[in-house]
Formats: sequence, structure tokens, C-alpha cells
Amino acid sequence: MKKNWIEAVIHIIFWVSTAWLITSGFSVVSQDIEVINGVETVHTVKGNYLIYKLLCIVVSMIAFYMNAWLIFRWNRVRTGKSPVWYPALVFMILLIVMYVVTEVRLIPNAAPLPKELAFGIAIFYFALSIAYSLTKLLIYNNRRQQELLVDKKQAELTLLRNQLQPHFLFNAINNLLSLVHPSDNPKLVNSFDRLSKLLRYVIEESGTDKVPVTKEIEFLKNYIQLQLLRFNDGEVDIDFRVNGPYDAQQVEPGLFIVFVENAFKYGTEPEKNAKIEIAFDLSERNSIRFLIRNEVLMKNRDGVGTGIEATRKRLDLIYPNAYQLSITHAEDFIIELTINTV
Repeated sequence: MKKNWIEAVIHIIFWVSTAWLITSGFSVVSQDIEVINGVETVHTVKGNYLIYKLLCIVVSMIAFYMNAWLIFRWNRVRTGKSPVWYPALVFMILLIVMYVVTEVRLIPNAAPLPKELAFGIAIFYFALSIAYSLTKLLIYNNRRQQELLVDKKQAELTLLRNQLQPHFLFNAINNLLSLVHPSDNPKLVNSFDRLSKLLRYVIEESGTDKVPVTKEIEFLKNYIQLQLLRFNDGEVDIDFRVNGPYDAQQVEPGLFIVFVENAFKYGTEPEKNAKIEIAFDLSERNSIRFLIRNEVLMKNRDGVGTGIEATRKRLDLIYPNAYQLSITHAEDFIIELTINTV
């Protein structure tokens, strides 16, 4: 809050000081030199341009902040248009308005503001607007990068602290698996094998920056098969689809598991039929589209779970301006996530 007040005060000082300089100066129209008895007298003729100058300053102020807002907005949403397109449009409109100002007589018997002065005011403020916007963007992006680095370091520290437990469980499962003969209980052996793969993925891949999306898909399938052990055959209908050839795209590990956990937590219930639909669309080279849909059998009083909110914050840090997350609450709970993997 204090920082915002300081910035607001700086802006007020800037506009007041520059407006004073412009309105008090640039008023000389001509100078006449008169020589009387060998003494030179200089007569300075000033134009009455105060209203015109104030009008130019107000118009320039509007263009200043409109241009800054459009550049900031482009940085947030990253539309397909070039960032140069926004300032160019605002600048063209500004020049047109300035031209109209120079052609209008607001004061009777007074010439309008000279075009070179009006355009000079416009160019001066617009150049400062570009500099201000780029500086703000640089500071903002650097701060986000620092936040990402801090968050990543914290995640790495947490991973190191918890690494002993997954390793212990992984080794214990392998030891138990060696005691079970595959022909005696194939379902148990298969379940141990899937759990072992889950832990191996957590241990080996969670420390990496990116993994192929095929590994994430395999991880989810193993997790789903283990979850299905809680239910009778046919109680939970899993519709898992993967479409598209671009399955080697790199993605943050463990990004989709929270959504699947949420579907089992609130979309299934023992002795009730349920259906969970999961789809990966990999038809585009640099885009991953993920959808999960489930009925709401168990109400979540808190609305969206804390796990999903944590994942949203994680997406903000890892994929800033490069993802779209849509959550729909109706008869079905639908999550749609699109990630730009470039």
C-alpha cells in the first residue's frame, strides 16, 4: 500500500511539473528589436496558448495511461497481436486528436496552437509512456522470476526432507513383492507393481523440471488402477482417452494428479455407480488440453479444494500467461486445462 502511494505521488509531481514547464514556456511567437537613439529595445510577443496547451496535456495524459494499460494487458494475456500494435494504434489516435486541436479556435481572435508544438507535446509524453511501461514490465517480470525461483527452491527443500519416506516405502514394497508368487495372487502382484511404479515416478521424476506428457499419463493410469481396488468391479466407469500424435511434449511433473484425486474424492462412493471421464488432447504440437469430468456424489462444502487452488498457484508460477484453467460446477464437476508448452 505504501509503495502505491509513493508511486501515485510521483505521478502527480511529474504531471504538475511538466504541465507548468509547458504552459509557462513555449509561448514566444516573435521578438521585435527597436533601436531608439542608439538603444536597442527587445519586444517579445507571446501567444495566448494556455487553454490549448492544457488540452494537449490532458489528451496526452489519457494516451499515456491508455498505452501503458494496453501494454500491461498484453503482457498478462499474451494475445496473438504483436505488442507494437497497441502503442502504434494509440499514437495514431493521439496525433489525429492533436491535429484537430491545432485546427480549432477555442479563443476568439487568437490563432490555434502551432502544430509543431502540439505534436511535440504528444511525442514527449508518449515517449515517456513507452519508457514507463517497459520499465514497469521489466520490474514485474523480474519479480515473478524471483518468486518462481524461491518457490522452486522451497519445493526442492521439501522434496529433500521427504525423500527418505518414499525411498523406504519403495524398497519395502519391492521386498514384499518378492515374497508373493505371481501365480498365487496375480491381482496383488499387479497392485504392488503399480504402486512401485508410482513411487519410482515420484522419486525419480519429481526433482526434474519437465517430463514427457506420456510419463504423466502412465502415472495417472497406475494411480487410477490402484484407486479402483477400493471398489467392486464395474462400480466406477473410467473413460480415459488420449488423442493426438504429439505425446513427447514436456510438462511439469505431477501437474494433473490433483484433479484425478479430486474426482475420486468427490465423484465416487462405495456401493454407488460412478463415472469419471479423462481426456488428453495432444493434437497440437505445442499445446496440451486436459479434461476431467465427474459426477458430484460427495459435496465439498469448501467449494474448490485446497489442492486445486495450490495447483492454480503452481500454474501461475510455472506457466505465467501460458495456460487456461476452467472449472465448471453443475450436475457434473468439469475441469479443463490448456497449457502452452512452448
